[in-house]
Amino acid sequence: MGKRNKVTTRDIAEQLGISQSTVSMILSNKPNVSFTEETVQNVRETAKKMGYKKPVPKETSKEKVLANTIIVLCPLAANGYYSMMIHSITEQARVYGYTVMSVSTFRDAAIEETYLDLLAKSQLAGIISLYPPSKIQKINTLSKQIPIVSVGDKPASCHFDSVELDSKKPGYMIGEYLISLGHAHITYISSPIRAKEIGRIHRLEGVRNSFREAGIPEEQLDVRYQNQPTFDRYSKENAEYSNGYDLASQALEEHTPSTAFIGNNDITAFGIMAAIYDHGFRIPADYSVCGFDNISFASMPQISLTTIDHASILKGREAVDIIHKKNQQKRNPNERSYIMRLEYEPQLIVRKSTGKCPKARQ
Repeated sequence: MGKRNKVTTRDIAEQLGISQSTVSMILSNKPNVSFTEETVQNVRETAKKMGYKKPVPKETSKEKVLANTIIVLCPLAANGYYSMMIHSITEQARVYGYTVMSVSTFRDAAIEETYLDLLAKSQLAGIISLYPPSKIQKINTLSKQIPIVSVGDKPASCHFDSVELDSKKPGYMIGEYLISLGHAHITYISSPIRAKEIGRIHRLEGVRNSFREAGIPEEQLDVRYQNQPTFDRYSKENAEYSNGYDLASQALEEHTPSTAFIGNNDITAFGIMAAIYDHGFRIPADYSVCGFDNISFASMPQISLTTIDHASILKGREAVDIIHKKNQQKRNPNERSYIMRLEYEPQLIVRKSTGKCPKARQ
């Protein structure tokens, strides 16, 4: 073996005939220990003469700090649907030894881009997006180095894995169900519908398809949503509830011919229900109400909301499973990697918020 050039604390200890631990504690200025002044001076002088250099601790690469972490991008964690998804992701991540961090983008493209630029500099276990991202090309590029999974309606230009939901299906199911109860005038209340809000567009499209198939004039579907600046005036934590409440109140005060309301999600539907009660009406005797997502509050007896379940908890678990599989594949460069697409069929959950159309308004 070649001669070792690096001087160690053991070499100094042997030179002085003292223990290596004594040398180590003196040279590292360890607190709460005491040695004679002579010993301290001898150790330091000998170390200097022998050319001892204090080892520099290896720094953990900043890029690798999150190497075992899954980042979840969501619009707003306070929303019951997203918090339910984050919980299922976190539980499944623990199975594989991953940690989970979530960030709220508020569906703001600039905020989303800031996070993506930051994450691109880090080594991650994976990224899960709980909404259709805005910066598609940037995520497509990032997916070549980090496993990325989108959950929900997936933009056609995405080139990464997905646990998908075709929101036209649940929209159609809700519309078809209400029509089967005799409701021919329906008010659909939504958060702002913009081009990038694929899920919102598809849900409304599904309801419209149910009207067309039933031969009901499309003008009998009253679609109400506020523009983005007006919606942004609400506090973020209560925006969807307040939006549902205000637009339902507006419809009721205009003596709407509608006999049923649909909220674009359960939180919006809760706001609709509150407005109906506050205006002195009953559910479902006067108005039926439906939502989407089947969050936990929807099943509570005092609410009992008819809604659509699209396997939110299972989708969160599947997203983690896909990321883990992709990470396992990285260890075998000879194994070909495929883009995975998994879709769960939605299920109508009928509860007490819906009933037959009141004959007085038929």
